[in-house]
Amino acid sequence: MEIRQSNKEQGPIVAAVLALIILGLGSLFLTWQSIERQRRIVDEHMVLSGRAILSGVEANLSRAMRGLGRSPNMAGAARSLIKEMLQELAASEDIAFAGIYGAQGELLISSGADPEESKPGLPAEAMESLERDGVWFGLALIGHKRVLLSGLQARPGLSMFCNFAGHPHDDAGPLDPGRGRGGMGMGRRQGGEAPPVYLVVGLNAERHLAQFNQYRRAALIQTGYVLLAAVVLWSLAFAYLRRREQAQKLVRLEQFQSKLLDHMPDGLVTLGSDGEILAANGSAVRLLCSEDCKDAACLAGRNWSEFPFPAGHGRPEWRQHDYQGQLLEVLVLPYQNAEEEKGAPDRLVLIRDRTEIRALEEDLNEARRLAAIGSLAAGVAHEVRNPLSSLRGFAQLFADKLKGQKPLDSYAATMVQEADRLNRVVTDLLFLARPRELAPADIDLDRAGAALFDLLKLDLEHKRVATALALEAPAVHADPDALRQVLLNLAVNSLEALGEEGGCIEISSRRNSGGVWVAVTDNGPGMPEDVRRQALEPFFTAKTQGTGLGLAIVQTIMRGHKGKVLIESEPGRGTSVRLFFPDPSPAAETTETK
Repeated sequence: MEIRQSNKEQGPIVAAVLALIILGLGSLFLTWQSIERQRRIVDEHMVLSGRAILSGVEANLSRAMRGLGRSPNMAGAARSLIKEMLQELAASEDIAFAGIYGAQGELLISSGADPEESKPGLPAEAMESLERDGVWFGLALIGHKRVLLSGLQARPGLSMFCNFAGHPHDDAGPLDPGRGRGGMGMGRRQGGEAPPVYLVVGLNAERHLAQFNQYRRAALIQTGYVLLAAVVLWSLAFAYLRRREQAQKLVRLEQFQSKLLDHMPDGLVTLGSDGEILAANGSAVRLLCSEDCKDAACLAGRNWSEFPFPAGHGRPEWRQHDYQGQLLEVLVLPYQNAEEEKGAPDRLVLIRDRTEIRALEEDLNEARRLAAIGSLAAGVAHEVRNPLSSLRGFAQLFADKLKGQKPLDSYAATMVQEADRLNRVVTDLLFLARPRELAPADIDLDRAGAALFDLLKLDLEHKRVATALALEAPAVHADPDALRQVLLNLAVNSLEALGEEGGCIEISSRRNSGGVWVAVTDNGPGMPEDVRRQALEPFFTAKTQGTGLGLAIVQTIMRGHKGKVLIESEPGRGTSVRLFFPDPSPAAETTETK
């Protein structure tokens, strides 16, 4: 059985997916920010290192310039000294290059043995930054190494010294900072200022970038682990949600099946392989247990052999059984438990209550029989009534003519009485064959009972029969004439049953679910069981002068009201005939109102 998944059940799954996406994006963003921050830290560290190295180089060159003084061959000595200092500086693993550049970006002195081998050129933006700000930093590729070039504009005095050392072919004597040398004019510019020179140091960035790359790799791996862990946790959470969802579906399905089994009209009993009752639904308890025990515990644990039903070892088929006044149909089906592959199979027992259906079938058969009898009786009554009227008329004439002539007058009176009795029989036959259409209305039972006892007052007094009304329900919905005839027939039967010894006739009523029960009860001799069972059949009577049509007419009238008749009687305990009049349906009330 499929159960539709509601939107509320899909909400946790959608929330988990969104949470995973947000977590992934947040982790990537934080990792990217951390990598960028680390790269800035590395760059700042290299820039600070470059500045410190440049400051040291500038200070060393200033001391060297003061130490040379005005020695002969000063240019060559200065160049050798500066080159030696730059080579010592480049000998460190952290320094890949050191050099001095002129105002036009030309390399004056470098740390390399052959300036052409490793002579990084300065880009135009480097020259602009050095001229404008006096400093510049930028990455360059020297050989196969990445190098952070740090540039610094030397102080004016140092610029003149570096220009002098950077042009040894112009050496004409001692350096005169005041006038320069020869025609080269390198000591000062035309305005009295020496052309600028730039100290450039190439810091080896491979180690720093390697550390940065290692950090970046670790950060990415860590983020990957976090995302992987998040995916795993999300998968576990998703699996848990799905499992919980399936468990909830299973619980709902089990609850649905349990309610279905508990409220199904047929009984269902589960038997073990040894016949022990393992489980039973409410209908099975209602059908199999007595009135004082309507709990499932009265069946669980008992053995099926305690009941007068088949064990179901043969071919499965429905079988009818009379049990506690009920007609039950029982079907036993074997089934193999999945946990017990071997041994005798368990069994399922289905129980259906066919009591009402049997009663309906009996009523249908009775109606068919009455219809056949009624058709025959109607034809006979029609043929008998016309000559009977003539015979009764002549008998009355003879009774008047022979009045006072014994014994002829008694014979004539007997003829009149028998003709009247035969006419009543014909009338009953016609009513039984063709009952009139009923017009139900609300009737006051107290008034109807008092009118009935007034009608039978002389007979009641003659037989010294007491009467009583016990009306819990004051009114009943019935046809007035039909109710009067039903009560009259039952009261006359009770009066005849009491005989000359006297007794009591009581009319009582009480409301039940769906209608009103009206009972006519006497304390007469009662009926044997065989008489009680056939009392409602037409033409059946245990009285010597009865026609057997009185209770049959009562049955016909009650069927017209869609009610029923129940006779309760035991020898020596009197008789009670109970009539059930159902309440009108809403549709019937609407029709009557219109």
